[in-house]
Amino acid sequence: MATISEKINRVIKTAHDAGCPKDQTATLIKSLYYPLPWQWQFHAAAREADEEGGPVDIGLGGARGPGKSHAVLSQTAIDDCQRVAGLKCLFLRYTGAAAKESFNDLVTKVLQGHLSFRRTADSIRLQNGSKIILGGFRDERDIDKYIGIEYDIIIVEELNQITKERYMKLRGSLRTSKPNWRPRMYTSFNPGGIGHTFVKERYVIPWRENKQTETRFIPSTYKSNPYLNKEYNQYLETLDGDLGRAWREGEWDLFAGQYFSQWRFDKHVCDPFTIPLHYKRFRSIDPSGQSGATSCHWYAVDQDGRVWCYREHYGTGLDADQHADKIRQLSLDRDGVEEEYIYTVIDGAAFAKTGYSETIADVYIRHGVRGLIQAHKERVTGWNSVNFYLRWQETKEDAQGNKTVINKKPLLQIFSTCVKMIETIPELQHDDKNPEDVKSQYTGSDHQDCADDLRYFLRTLQEQHAPKKLSIVEQRIANMKKQESLDYSYRG
Repeated sequence: MATISEKINRVIKTAHDAGCPKDQTATLIKSLYYPLPWQWQFHAAAREADEEGGPVDIGLGGARGPGKSHAVLSQTAIDDCQRVAGLKCLFLRYTGAAAKESFNDLVTKVLQGHLSFRRTADSIRLQNGSKIILGGFRDERDIDKYIGIEYDIIIVEELNQITKERYMKLRGSLRTSKPNWRPRMYTSFNPGGIGHTFVKERYVIPWRENKQTETRFIPSTYKSNPYLNKEYNQYLETLDGDLGRAWREGEWDLFAGQYFSQWRFDKHVCDPFTIPLHYKRFRSIDPSGQSGATSCHWYAVDQDGRVWCYREHYGTGLDADQHADKIRQLSLDRDGVEEEYIYTVIDGAAFAKTGYSETIADVYIRHGVRGLIQAHKERVTGWNSVNFYLRWQETKEDAQGNKTVINKKPLLQIFSTCVKMIETIPELQHDDKNPEDVKSQYTGSDHQDCADDLRYFLRTLQEQHAPKKLSIVEQRIANMKKQESLDYSYRG
């Protein structure tokens, strides 16, 4: 059995290997805090934030249970606030009604008996004038009262429970008048929640691609903490499906309730290339009336039936004329000649008379966006079509009945330049009232528009490829040609 001295030496070596300076290592150990290996990486990143060009936003993410809260409070109170007098720190926890109790437990565990401080109802005050303001939020509106106040450090736990808009407003409060301090944020998060997509984009993807600049992502799982009680480990290991994988492994491409669970960034997103001339080209549009959000994507189908989503238009605050004009311009090649499209699928509502002199379809055709056919209305069958083209993991059964998983390249590939589509697909969840349908994670927003135009196109494409359904598409194309033969001059 190792002696206490040997254990401390191992801790010191782990800190050194992580990049922690000697004074930081000594400070943390003297307070009887012995960080885990992944926690030392966080503490090293926090010191890196002192340097010009270092990170200003350090995120601790992944699964539940590795000790993120302990690491963040220790870094702030024991290291940062002791080095610089008069720091003003904000510590926000997603705790709801149990905010005070959860803070009390954390403060007692991390600081009691290890550091001199004075605790009030909503703050921790240190002897050198530094203080940590403690706040809890049930929903992101509770954060508004902190916006606009200057903080040297901002800590947000479960950042995935707030939207990107609230996060950016909170970032505006991160500033300092102290010449010897560089402000920074410490955040922690798990997969899922209303902010899943922006958290993944801000922290996880730059870490994956080794392109971290102002952020640092420190991943961990429940296995990273050997001090978790056995019962909690057993609880995590008994969770089934997407929820279990998200909470145990910190799987950012999958989270509880995700509708398109086969989605994987590394399998469905590709680098752009020049579309060969022999590929068949299509467009699909989901307009939002005379104004509002409109989504249009350009699709190419190769000789193997694989679909390439290669161009994107997504905009809000424009009217139908402006959207139509932008789509028309994006449909021109480098020589100003319009690409040839087999057809353009559009939401059936575009053909409806709504009291205006023109339908939405009229407006698009007047701007030169032709070849419009009405989209299939049935939502669930449309989502099934999307799932079919996203599918990459299948099982193969041998003669003995044994099943093995086989991987294949999915039939849908999306250019990395189609950022809204890439953002939308993984965030969509099962509808609580109708699990076979999709609901947008951002309730009440138009964020589902990209998925809708994808659904329109893939469902229509499947109809075209099915002989018994071919006549339906043919009839739509015939109706389209008949309609376009009419006079679509402006009738203002």
